[in-house]
Amino acid sequence: MITVHHLNNSRSQRILWLLEELEVPYQVKQYKRAADFRAPKELLEVSPLGKSPAITDDSITLAESGAIIEYLISKYGSGKFQAPTSGPGYLHNLYFLHYAEGSLMPLWVQRVTYDVIPQKTPLLIRPIAKLTNLKKHILQPELKKHFAFVGPGHACV
Repeated sequence: MITVHHLNNSRSQRILWLLEELEVPYQVKQYKRAADFRAPKELLEVSPLGKSPAITDDSITLAESGAIIEYLISKYGSGKFQAPTSGPGYLHNLYFLHYAEGSLMPLWVQRVTYDVIPQKTPLLIRPIAKLTNLKKHILQPELKKHFAFVGPGHACV
């Protein structure tokens, strides 16, 4: 049975969705972030960088959600969710596979970071650390542009 190593506030949910869609039995081992928002030492024993999601499938342990998704589809998909290897669907898949990690995800990580920094800052300098103007004037317009881009009816290439 596959074990999904799930760290709170991580991207493990996509792996759980895929396993449900593939109807593959799995169990979840949950980990809580430490006070410094880092992975606990128990997860470092599974994934040396403390990354989640990570899965264990028999003797294989694998981290990085993209790699896990490709592995699960290849091993358990029976052709389901298999990406096209040619034609217009190929370029669409290729583009969005890299767009999600290369363009959209860094913005989302910035957003989460901007939310966490004020919570972890000493009370006296917390107003400075709120980064409200950065979020409002730089990050939010960029996220809005990206969400409109991936919305219904937009082509990628």
